Formats: sequence, structure tokens, C-alpha cells
Amino acid sequence: MGIYKKVKNKWLRGVLITLTTPFCLLLAYWLFVYLLAPRYQFTAGRPFNGSYLYNPYQHMDPDQWKQCNFHCHSRRYFGLTNGRMSKEKDIDSVYQALGYDHYGISDYMSINPYGSDRNDYIPAYEHGYGFFRKTHQLCIGAENVVMMDFPFAQSLDLKQHMLNVLQQHTRFAVPAHASFTRGYKVSDMHYLSDYRLLEVGNPYGTAFEHWDAALSTGHRVYGIGDDDTHNVLDPNESGRFFTMINTSDLCADSVYDALDRGCAYTVEFHPHYNEPFETKVQLMHDELYHLTRCELIGDSLVIETSAPYIQSADFIGQDGKVLKHEENVWKAIYNIQPTDTYVRVKLMVHNMTYFYLNPITRHNTPTPIDISTAEINWPMTVMYYIVYLIVIIACIWRIARKR
Repeated sequence: MGIYKKVKNKWLRGVLITLTTPFCLLLAYWLFVYLLAPRYQFTAGRPFNGSYLYNPYQHMDPDQWKQCNFHCHSRRYFGLTNGRMSKEKDIDSVYQALGYDHYGISDYMSINPYGSDRNDYIPAYEHGYGFFRKTHQLCIGAENVVMMDFPFAQSLDLKQHMLNVLQQHTRFAVPAHASFTRGYKVSDMHYLSDYRLLEVGNPYGTAFEHWDAALSTGHRVYGIGDDDTHNVLDPNESGRFFTMINTSDLCADSVYDALDRGCAYTVEFHPHYNEPFETKVQLMHDELYHLTRCELIGDSLVIETSAPYIQSADFIGQDGKVLKHEENVWKAIYNIQPTDTYVRVKLMVHNMTYFYLNPITRHNTPTPIDISTAEINWPMTVMYYIVYLIVIIACIWRIARKR
């Protein structure tokens, strides 16, 4: 309060106190949140190993693909957030014209109830307050909004803790646009665990390098793609990245099950700019090809699509290394070697549309067993709490003594 005493005008002093007190209380709250976060013990991940190959597409139905987008912003908070140009009815109009089977709204820190009367409604929101280093998470199947966050710099401990907290309140806590402003570093993915999905396709920042870092250290993570639209009326923002999910129906549990098993893949569609929206609609209707086969025959991985032919196929393995490259084939085949820890496939089909398939992974059991590599280090956490308590008591004592 001493700083306010220097202001002689009582009215102005009252205004300053009124304006700054909420800000100070908010900073005190965030300081409290940061101090209470536990410390984690991270175990170095190991590459996948074992004699069993798990193929998430082994039992897929090639006629049951559903086109989905989970990341889209609408006008909220009186238009203050970046999504002010997207009204719910405009989102309906655009994505219905493009032929999407499911499109969800994921506003910042708010679950939008629009469309909750539909059978395919999936509650979602984008979590995170950070403005500069956007360490955000896309919460799919959210039960409620977790208001707590670490809005400033986040250490590896804080990122893991945030994922763990969110997982208690949502079906999937998905690191979003990981490379955008480096919210998640590639090195982070060697250690972070206990999440299933990663937003590998996003116009604001793809995460294929992050994906390979996670897979190379034995984290069974599957990719999804989203438009992350903020102005759905801009033709350049819609219909760019989406997720194809293999499911017979679009009820929430069926979608969750397919995503959890990895029976889905990311599409980057026809990456050209400044085309009329009508052209994109026509292209989406005429040239949206899909995966028709991803089968393991022994150790041979066989890939086919509904496109006239596959322009290029890259089989990618440990540390993002390209294991095999093929061009202009109607069927792509790779013989998985005993040294291959995982194999994921990147396809380019007609008109520069890319498919990013989920990985084939090695395991010691027919059904994969995921192991957490991050646990709370309670001795270290308690030690930090004691140090913080001593510092706080010392500060209070010093202030009291001075007064």
C-alpha cells in the first residue's frame, strides 16, 4: 500500500487501488498455482520392441470412413478471442457444404453447447491461457472446463502435470499445434507420457517431428488433423487438415474407441491457397480419396487407396528415418525388418493430397500395454514445498518487522 500513498489525490488513489487489486490477486493466484505444481521423475523412454506387430488398421472397414474436424473456434466472449468472425450457423454452412461427417467447436476455455441435440455431438474446448508460448491442449470429450493453467513459461514438469490434470476431466487431452511458438519442444516428446493423441496436422504448426520423437521413445501416440479455423468464412482456413475415422456410427463412444485404437489417419487436403470456396467444395466432393487397405501379411505391410494411383509413399521409422520410398504405384508394400521399432506411412495421392497413417508398432504382447514414464517425485516435491514455505514465512516476517 505504500506506493499508493505517494498519490496525493484521494480519488485517483482509489481508482488505482480498484484497477490494480484484481490484477495483483490474479498474479498471486497464478504464483500459488505454479508453486503447488508437483515435481516429476521422468524415466527415459525406450524404443518399441517385441515379436508382435500391432496394426491399428487390421480390422478396418474400407467403407466406414468418417471425415471429422475437432478444432474450430466460434464467436465467444463478445468477439474478444480469435474466432470472432465465425458464427455457429456459418460453421454449419461451411462444413456441411464440404461434406464433413462431424465438425466440432472448440472455443477457448469454454464448451460450446451448440449442436448438443445432435447424435454426433462431442463436447470439446481448447485449453490454455498462454499468449506468447502457446502450450495449449485440445480437450476432446470434455466433461467440464479445467480453469487452472500455467499461462507463462512451462517446464517439462508443468506440461506433464497439465496433461495429467486434464486427463481426469476429458477423454483425450491432445497437445495442440505443438510447433506453434514452440509450445511443445521436440525434446519434450521423449519424456511426456499418458496421452494418446497428438495434433500432427494443424495450419498453425504441424508436429511430425514431435510425433517421431514420441514414437522413437516408445510412446504409442496417434495423430489427428484439424483446421483450427478462426474465420470459417475464409476459404483458406477450412478443409485443409482433417481426421478420417473408421467407425460405423458417429456416437461419441464409437468415435472415442476408434481414436484410442488408432483406426484413423490425418489428411492434408489439396494444399493450395486463394481458391474460391466453390472450387474447394467441388474438389472435396470429386477428389476426396480414402484408405482402402492397410494390412499386415506376415511382416509385409500392404497399402492401397481409392485413388487412381499413389503418387508417392514414404515408410518412416525410428527417429523419423525414411525406410523406403516408392512413386507412382497402385499398391505400396514394405517388408518390416526385425530392427524396425515402428513404421508409419506418408502417402501422396492425386492432386497433392497427403495421408498420414498411424504407426505399426512392436510389442511383447499381442495387445499393446502402455507404460507411464512420468511419476510424481514426492520427496523432491515436498522439499520444494518446504523451501517455498520458508521463503514465504521469511517475507512475511520481514514485512511485519519493517512495519
